[in-house]
Amino acid sequence: MNTSFSPTRRSFLVGGAAGTVAVVFGGLAVGRGDVAASGIERPVNAYVHFGSDGYITLINPAIEMGQGSSTALAQIVADALDADWSRIRVKPAPYDDTYGNPHFAGRLVTADSAATNAFWPALRSAGAHARAVLIWNAMQRWRCEAHLVRTESGWLLHQDGRKLAYAELAPQAVLPGSLDNLPSVAPAPSRLVGKPLARLDLPDKLLGRTVYGVDARASKALVAVLAMPDQIGGKMADMGDGAARTLPGVVDIKALPDGSAVAVIAKDTWSALQGCKALNTRWTEPAQLYDSEAALKRFAAVAQSGSPGTHVVRSTGTANAASTNDGLRSIQALVLSRHVTHAALEPQNAQATPTWLNQGADIVASTQAPSLDMRRAAQIAKRPPLVFKVQSTVVGGAFGRRVDNDVSSSAAWLALELKTPVQVLQFAGDEIANGQMRTLAAQHIEASLDAQGRIVRWLHRTVGSATAARLFPERFAKDGFDQTMVDGSEHIYQIAEQRIESIHRPLPVACSFLRGVGAGFNVFAIETLIDEAASMVSQDPLTYRLAMLSDPRARRVLQALGDWRDTAGRPGASGIAFMSFRGSHIAVQAQVEIGTDRQPQLRHMQVRLPSLPTIECRFIEADKGTPRGIGEIALPLVAPAVANAWFKLSGKRIRDLPFSRV
Repeated sequence: MNTSFSPTRRSFLVGGAAGTVAVVFGGLAVGRGDVAASGIERPVNAYVHFGSDGYITLINPAIEMGQGSSTALAQIVADALDADWSRIRVKPAPYDDTYGNPHFAGRLVTADSAATNAFWPALRSAGAHARAVLIWNAMQRWRCEAHLVRTESGWLLHQDGRKLAYAELAPQAVLPGSLDNLPSVAPAPSRLVGKPLARLDLPDKLLGRTVYGVDARASKALVAVLAMPDQIGGKMADMGDGAARTLPGVVDIKALPDGSAVAVIAKDTWSALQGCKALNTRWTEPAQLYDSEAALKRFAAVAQSGSPGTHVVRSTGTANAASTNDGLRSIQALVLSRHVTHAALEPQNAQATPTWLNQGADIVASTQAPSLDMRRAAQIAKRPPLVFKVQSTVVGGAFGRRVDNDVSSSAAWLALELKTPVQVLQFAGDEIANGQMRTLAAQHIEASLDAQGRIVRWLHRTVGSATAARLFPERFAKDGFDQTMVDGSEHIYQIAEQRIESIHRPLPVACSFLRGVGAGFNVFAIETLIDEAASMVSQDPLTYRLAMLSDPRARRVLQALGDWRDTAGRPGASGIAFMSFRGSHIAVQAQVEIGTDRQPQLRHMQVRLPSLPTIECRFIEADKGTPRGIGEIALPLVAPAVANAWFKLSGKRIRDLPFSRV
C-alpha cells in the first residue's frame, strides 16, 4: 500500500481532475468582497470551509465511528489555523476521491488506525493555507505588510494593537487574484494537538441528534431483512414464502442471486421481521458441516510441522527452528485462538436508491470503506463501478467489521430489481450466526535462551485464514500473504536469529478484519512466551523486556509503566505486556485477583458497571513528533497482561483465546 504523500504547493492548492488532489479550491470568491449569505459555508480548500456565522468547518475525510476522528483531525486543522477551538465544527466528507486515504492508495477507507497519521500532512497544509488567507485579508483591510500581522487563538493581531476576530473576518474572506500573493507565514505554535479537548461529536450523540445509517432511511424506502441458512454453506432450495407473502406490510420476497439468503422486503422493519419468521425456507445441506474445533486441530498440526506453502515474514540468522541440539535452554508453546465477533450495537445496514435510469445506485450506509462498498455493488449488479456512489454516515461501532460491509451489495441488487429505494438491515443475532468473524489461528512459538538468560533464537509460525484471500484473491495470489494476518508478529525485540512465518488455510466462513486483526492473537503468543522466558531465568518481566529493546520511544513507554508497578500491599498479582504496532508503542499492566469462583478477576471493579475494571491511561509525549494511531493498539495487550498475572497467581499458563474457565 502507498503510505507516502507529499503534494507540491501548486497541486495542493489547485489540484487536478484525475483524483490525485489533496486540497482544491471551492467556491470562495477570488478577488471580490461580497459577504456570504446567512447560513452558507464557503470552501477555502477541500478541508476547510468558512461559515457565514463565523464558524470554521472541517470536512472530515475519515469516517467517524466512535473512535474520535472528527475531534482528532479537527485539532490538527485548528492548530495549523491557530483557530479558536470553540468556533470549530466538523462535517463528514462527501463521496469524492479528493478525500481518499493516502494509506490506502487514495481509496475511501477508514481502517488500520491510519486516519490521523495518513491525513496529518494534508490537514496541516489545509489549516496553514486557510490561516494565510485570513492574514492576507487582514492585510488588505489594514493596508499593511504581512510581517505586521500575527494570529493567536482565533484572532488577527496588528503590531499597532488593532485586532480582528476570525469569526468577523472569515465570512467576508476572499482569495487573492493570484495564489502566489498569499503571504508565506511561519507555522502557528501548537496549542491543541495532544491536548484532552472535549469531543465534538458527543453533544449530538447525547441529545439524540446524530444520524446513523439505520436512521438515514428515505421516507419512501422499503426495508429488507435477510433470512439466512441454518447451516454455514447452505443454499436456498425452496423459498417457502407462501405464508410470508400474505402478511400485512410485506411487499416482496426475493432470493439473492447466489442463493445465500432470502430477502423479505416490507414497508417497515417490523413487517420485514415478521415476514422472516413466517418463511418456511428449505436450504441445501453443505457437502461438509463446518466444525471449527476440527479446523483448529488441522491448523495446529500445520503450525507444529510447518508447510511448503509458508510465507516468510522475517528471517535472520541461519536457524529455522529455535530448539536445536546446542545446549541452549528452550521453551515452546502451541497457542490456539478461536473465532470471535464484535457484534457492534448498530445493525449492519445499507440503503440503495436507483439512479442512472435504474442502471446504478446511490448508497447510504454505516460503512468504513465506501470504495469497497462500491466495488461490491458493482460486482453483484454486474454494472461498472462508476454508476454507484456510497456515502457513509456516522457509524455506531465498527471495529473493522464494516470494512467489508456486505449488506451494501444486497441493497444495491434489491433496489435495482425493485426499481425503488431499499434499506437492508442485519441484526446482531444474524450477525453472530451468519456474519463475519476473526479467523481461527494456531501458533507454534519457540525461544532458545543463552547462559545469561537472553533469547537468542526465535521461531513463530501462525496458521490462519487470510481475509485478503477472500476479498482480494488476485492481489493475494500475487503477494502470497495477508498483512493483517501477520500484524503484531513483527515484534521489535532484538533477537539475533529469528524466523517468523505465516500460513494461509481457507475456511468456509467469512473471516474479516476485526479490531486488532492478527495482532489480536499474534501478540498474545509473543508476550506470554516472553513472560515465560523471564520467569524461567528469574528476572523481572519489565527489566527483561527493556534489555531487548533499543528503540527510545518504546523504552520510554515501558519505563513509564514502571511508575505504576508499586503493588505492595495489594491482593492478587500484576502482569504486563508490550507491543509495537503500526508505528505506535504501548505497554499494559493488569492487576488480577482470584475471584470467588476461583477464576481471574481484574481489580478495581466499578460500582456502576461491576464487570468493568477501572482503566487508567497515560499518553507519553502526546504533543511531540508525528501523530500515530491508537485505535487498535490497546486491545491485543489485555489478554496477555491478564494471562501473565494469572500465572503469578496460579502457576498455570493460558494458551487459548478467548479465555474459558481456567
